[in-house]
Amino acid sequence: MKGVFTMKKRIFCLCALLVLTASCALAQNTYVFPYEGMRYTQQDGETVLTQTNLGEHEELIASLGTTADAILASYMAAGIVMEVIPDEGGQIAVSFADAGDFADAGSIADLSDARRDAFLAQYADSGLYESCEWTKTDPLCVRMTSSAMYGSMPVYTLRYATLNLGRVCLLTQTVVGRVPSHEDDERMERVLAGIRFLSSVTEPTPSPTPIPTATPEPTAAPTPGVATVIKSEGGMTVEGVPAYTGTAELTITGTVGASEEVTVRVDDRTLGRATARKDGTFSLRVTLPEEGDLTLAVMTETAEQMLSVRYEKPAASLTITEPESDTFTGESVTLKGVTEPDATVYVEGDGFKTNVKAGRTGAFTAKITFASAGTRTYTVTAKADGFASTSLDVTLTRELSQKEWIAAFRMKVIEPDYDDMAANPQKYAGKQFIERGKVMEFTDYDGSPCALVCTENPGKGVWTEPIWVILDKDAGLQVEDIITFYLVGEGLTLPADGAYYRNGIATAEAPVARAEYYTADK
Repeated sequence: MKGVFTMKKRIFCLCALLVLTASCALAQNTYVFPYEGMRYTQQDGETVLTQTNLGEHEELIASLGTTADAILASYMAAGIVMEVIPDEGGQIAVSFADAGDFADAGSIADLSDARRDAFLAQYADSGLYESCEWTKTDPLCVRMTSSAMYGSMPVYTLRYATLNLGRVCLLTQTVVGRVPSHEDDERMERVLAGIRFLSSVTEPTPSPTPIPTATPEPTAAPTPGVATVIKSEGGMTVEGVPAYTGTAELTITGTVGASEEVTVRVDDRTLGRATARKDGTFSLRVTLPEEGDLTLAVMTETAEQMLSVRYEKPAASLTITEPESDTFTGESVTLKGVTEPDATVYVEGDGFKTNVKAGRTGAFTAKITFASAGTRTYTVTAKADGFASTSLDVTLTRELSQKEWIAAFRMKVIEPDYDDMAANPQKYAGKQFIERGKVMEFTDYDGSPCALVCTENPGKGVWTEPIWVILDKDAGLQVEDIITFYLVGEGLTLPADGAYYRNGIATAEAPVARAEYYTADK
């Protein structure tokens, strides 16, 4: 079952960057990410994009039909600290996430064999990946592949996952229109070789190549990733406010006068208060009240800063994995899929409504019941804390089983009078009836095979009362077969040999019916 995915901003950036065929010649730079505990030395023939250097690549980004703000928003939503784009093609994103049960581990090498198996199993058993195995790289990584359809285009994802300082480091490469190849793995390994995790560095960490920054003004000019200051009064500095965020919680820090009370507000709503330390520094965690473009006010009795923040939740992931076919028999069908961990999944349509809870891996199962045969469309919606809800439409068709079909047919059958049906065929048009008879001969009717079947045997071995039976295909019947037919009258007659009638007339008209189903006598 295919599903429809809504990740427009992220997919737009990824697919746009994949068309890159050349980059400017750059000197080797070393990029240091102290919070993530890593540094990366740029190699020849590649471009490195980070959250802070997008402004240096405005021409490149514009040529790809996107903007620095759009790329930055996708970086922040996915936890990406950098992307490496080789001149030869391809794209590798490096991101970090919480390690969960492995938060106490510095690296894969610190894990026992049992915990290594558990680290691999959390991906292999999630149902999200088509393959999952250990690499032969240093450091050791779990290699994962997955795929999805965007329109008619298959998009594959190749990931390497390792541990550093209690966090998961993910290398992700998106491959459009083909299965990841050996060359794609080589690109991943080159980037991995360029990463130096700071926990293992014994020599002093080199300083990064300086990046030009704007000269500070009384009202700070907007820079990528930092909220625009709309208004600034008094001696106050504010940090930790992004221009775009996918999470409601923010940690705001800064400096004001010693021991001053700091209040953070959006419109007339107070989000939090804190008292500055004796050195004037303060820190408080607030929760944004709603999505959209917000004006965040950080104020004391003597100073104030107003900053523009856009808060937009990322869309919850939602994939339908079963049923594999949209057609089934029986009174119910099991719907399975994967979404965000612990999300609530709602299924609704055609008078049916239910909801189920996804598990820790995001897997969910819902049972849909059908009152009768037919085609129905259901809307599946995933809702999870911190995510915008995502919906998919699923269309399912219930067909009657053979037993159900026969039972339903029998409820509407009539007992036709043969002579009346032959004399007044239009009276029996569309009527359902069942006849047992012997196949006497075959002909063709309007491009379909047609069997002449005698339906009356007076007990002396002579079959009479013929009916022409239209078959939808070559049914494999043979002359003299004894068959039970489930028929619908066509409302007409065709000539038949008079030898098939009791009175032995030369020619006569036999009624015509279409076979909906038949069974042969054993």
